[in-house]
Amino acid sequence: MPAEYPVDVSKSALLIIDAQKVYSDSASPLYCKEFKSSLDNINKLSERMRAKGGTVVMIQHVYKEDKTDVGRIGDFGIDGLWNETNAFSQFDDGLVQDEKDIKVSKTRYSAFVGTGLEETLKSRAIDTIIATGYMTQFCVTSTTRHAHDLDFKVITPADANDGPDLPEVPIAATKAALNAAWSIGVADTSKTEAVLARIA
Repeated sequence: MPAEYPVDVSKSALLIIDAQKVYSDSASPLYCKEFKSSLDNINKLSERMRAKGGTVVMIQHVYKEDKTDVGRIGDFGIDGLWNETNAFSQFDDGLVQDEKDIKVSKTRYSAFVGTGLEETLKSRAIDTIIATGYMTQFCVTSTTRHAHDLDFKVITPADANDGPDLPEVPIAATKAALNAAWSIGVADTSKTEAVLARIA
């Protein structure tokens, strides 16, 4: 039976994963066609969370110029897209940020690997996360599953993430498969408007 988690703002955090130009710029090989619509939903969620005094975490995937922190993604020859000197690695201009947001830099697909994020959230007595962002296929799914395995209640709104079409696998098909799997045993995949209605 699908889970439907309540959102107690004092115990919840919104994770905004990699809302960067590598996904929003049409010149990028990882351009996401639904970036704007999904970002609009992310901004709605962050606005509500901040208004209610909740925790918002801005997560940025970025590598050092010397590539000493790249890890196994370097085996696939795409790590340069997130190099700290590449404009693609910067946050998209349409992402609404606030000085009170927690800032996290990561070098792995899961936002919990090597970042101290788990400890940061648990020190604030947070037991529920709302996972949003990019790419659906990698960092969003890795963070969603990792959070579940760390015993956080996970909400991954179906319309607040996106990814590019991959060869022979359109993003719509990927989302359908992932949301079906998540909703069976990993995360609450309610859409943004339903989650907004629960943020009190």
